Amino acid sequence: MPKKVKKILLVDDSPVAQKMMARAFHNAGYQVFLAWDEVECLKMAKAEKPNAILMDVIFPDGDGREFVKKLKQDPDTNDIPIIFATNTINVKDDDGELVITIGEESYRSFAKPLHFPKLLSTVRKEINRNKNQKKE
Repeated sequence: MPKKVKKILLVDDSPVAQKMMARAFHNAGYQVFLAWDEVECLKMAKAEKPNAILMDVIFPDGDGREFVKKLKQDPDTNDIPIIFATNTINVKDDDGELVITIGEESYRSFAKPLHFPKLLSTVRKEINRNKNQKKE
């Protein structure tokens, strides 16, 4: 039986960032979906049920940290792992272990420009951790 392709939703208002991330994830075997803002992200998350969402912190229409609260309150999207990729973190401080805490949850976070090997590894781990939590 063929392995099921993992889906990732990339949320960023920069066409350059989207193109770079989409290429990296596509080359790693992911089915990639793109969104520019909160409205598109919510629509795509509900329609495509991605295995993970990689999003910026700063949106043209809001704050990614506040938007995560909406995703986590919605029963259709509350179990999707979220990882941040942002300019709000200094690249020099990005050791691959940074988190942004929202409420009582911590979300893995990466500085832009992204270090793709670390990012891909983290996405795989978050998807697998989420899959294992669902089994319990």
